[in-house]
Amino acid sequence: MFEFLKSKPRKDESATPATISVLPDSSNQHNDVRRELIRVVLKDTLRLHGVPFGLLACEVIIVARAPGEEELHIQLVMMKWNEQLLRYASALQQQLRLGLDRFDPSIDHSRYIFSWRLSPDCGCPFPFMPDPKSWRQSAMPQVEQAPVSVLDRRHTRRVPKTVPIEPSPPLASTELSNFAPTQMTPL
Repeated sequence: MFEFLKSKPRKDESATPATISVLPDSSNQHNDVRRELIRVVLKDTLRLHGVPFGLLACEVIIVARAPGEEELHIQLVMMKWNEQLLRYASALQQQLRLGLDRFDPSIDHSRYIFSWRLSPDCGCPFPFMPDPKSWRQSAMPQVEQAPVSVLDRRHTRRVPKTVPIEPSPPLASTELSNFAPTQMTPL
């Protein structure tokens, strides 16, 4: 019944070796170039803005969604904890996108997906979530501001006018001074 398990291949039926392509796949080469470009632009962006090297790493993941359609996912990995870097994460992401546009203007980089990941050994000082009540306490009440007039070219409201400061009364005449008092004249 299970003779096929016991049978050995015949010596005259030799399997043909699989053909191995020596030519590199052009799409893999293209993806490698894109990955390297993103790493170079990230390094340049960090240098331009004075961010120390070693805080961030970059992983580029290319996901095939449909035949001939790919999504590029840039994952910025925080290697060392830095709260200031997290505060400016959105601005850094925007600068990275602008840098990519500057180096390769023929591609629409706005479709790239950015994500942030914290390395497990980055040294985050917050290993546990806070008490649920802390989220409600730290919520600041929103102050509603009146909208700026459509005819006003400014983006913010005008500062209210202040009352002009009255000149201070003259010092007592008993005070010794080597200077003559200032004479006020009408204009």
